[in-house]
Amino acid sequence: MDHIKKILVPLAFTDYSAGVFECACQACNEKTQLVVLSIINDRDIASVETVVSMGYDVDADHYVENIRKERARMLKEMISKVGIDKAKVSLTFKIGKPVDEILKMIHDESPDLVVMGTRGRTGLKNSIMGSVAEKVFKRSPVNVLSYRDEDVKAILEKKLHL
Repeated sequence: MDHIKKILVPLAFTDYSAGVFECACQACNEKTQLVVLSIINDRDIASVETVVSMGYDVDADHYVENIRKERARMLKEMISKVGIDKAKVSLTFKIGKPVDEILKMIHDESPDLVVMGTRGRTGLKNSIMGSVAEKVFKRSPVNVLSYRDEDVKAILEKKLHL
């Protein structure tokens, strides 16, 4: 894996994200840079703007800024727990559709590898392979490594024994 110089790590900053980040760190060597991508879904921004239009005292700009601060704090904790040099990790925020933003980032950053979770915040249908992950796997021009936690592993192993 000496040829891996840059890894893109899209994170939803859920409980599952710490495992995804740790998995990406395990794929690192001394020359590898980790580019963490945090996407704020544009439909979430639209929802906040709808609430604002109804007269409630909410501000989309503050909403985005609070999410950025919280996710930066969470990443700092993940870096500390894993013990990776923080200079090897950068954090980029985007607002948009997650699949589109991940694919744009792959194009712009030219990573050698993408590490992402196999499940996100969607329902049961996508509990093993999240819809975002599935679409990225199908369309990514670079290798994608899928992280599976113990719960997903157990479900998949059970399916193998049918």
